[in-house]
Amino acid sequence: MTDDTIYSILEFSTASRDQSDFRGQQKASSRRSLSCHVAIGLGLLTVILMSLLLYQWILFQGCSYSACTNCSSCPDLWMGYGNHCYYLSVEKKTWNSSMEFCLSKDSQLLMLRDDQEMNLHKKFLSNDFYWVGLRNNSGWKWEDGSALKSRIITNSLVQMCGVISKTDLQASSCEVSLQWICKKARL
Repeated sequence: MTDDTIYSILEFSTASRDQSDFRGQQKASSRRSLSCHVAIGLGLLTVILMSLLLYQWILFQGCSYSACTNCSSCPDLWMGYGNHCYYLSVEKKTWNSSMEFCLSKDSQLLMLRDDQEMNLHKKFLSNDFYWVGLRNNSGWKWEDGSALKSRIITNSLVQMCGVISKTDLQASSCEVSLQWICKKARL
């Protein structure tokens, strides 16, 4: 008996498998490409919307709360309201030092002309006390010499300077370190 061994090489066609692999890779690549395009589109949309919001915020800061005739802007760190700019300090000083600060900025310590203006400012104040341009010199008077037309809370003879809080006007010793409010006309 002879042992004849026959070897045969079988070749299977891989063309259909290669094509399906290629199509799968194409679909995955297409999905990645689409995802990338969507992400870029959403990113651009976000940037555009944020730019519009920033633009609106800047406009709102320049002419906030009321339609003023010329709507010029206020200096940095000052808040615009109507035809005036207001500076609410963060640091604390005595009444005299606060007044000197305001004068150095071509402004004055806040003088409230009527109850309507006083009520308006109470909306923006925190619960802290702020120096205003009010002093007891032979009666309570604003720094321009006009008499105080409203009530002030005082409980001591050494309380000769005025402060405003969210609730009312009060008297305080001028040597206490408090925050202050400056006011000036818009430029």
